[in-house]
Amino acid sequence: MSSGTPFERLRALDVRVIAAIAATLMLIIGVMWIVPTTPNSNSFTFDTDRRGISGARPIELAKTVEGTIVDGTDTDFYEMRPVQSALHLDVRMTGSPKLIPGLRIFDGAKTLIQEKSVEFVRQPGATIETSFHMQSNMPYYIQVFSQRNTTGSYNLTLTPQQP
Repeated sequence: MSSGTPFERLRALDVRVIAAIAATLMLIIGVMWIVPTTPNSNSFTFDTDRRGISGARPIELAKTVEGTIVDGTDTDFYEMRPVQSALHLDVRMTGSPKLIPGLRIFDGAKTLIQEKSVEFVRQPGATIETSFHMQSNMPYYIQVFSQRNTTGSYNLTLTPQQP
């Protein structure tokens, strides 16, 4: 064991150990200083209800719905209530400039009937336009999601086609 004053023992330590201790302290102090002061740090809400078909939010025809994808795992589901007669629907989704959009349509049996994602994977801010035939007395579901871990807001509109 080395003898001497505390200062002499500190000088005998390897400089890398001292640098590692200082970096660790700076990291801890930096996180403790920054995190509590970020906007909405105490009021973050995580909407898990709409991340599955069972929690799908009802959507009305011919009305625009605004939504936001908050992280790469976020997805929003919407339910179109059954109608009395068959309809042909136009679906339009517009996204913010950084959002790489994806859209899926499921029938009442939760079978995928349409997917629009691959063709938009290199198009941030793209507008997805598609249409499908909605049978009477059957609910349909639309899933809005992002690709490549992008985030942003979007607008979704379902418009019945005129006969």
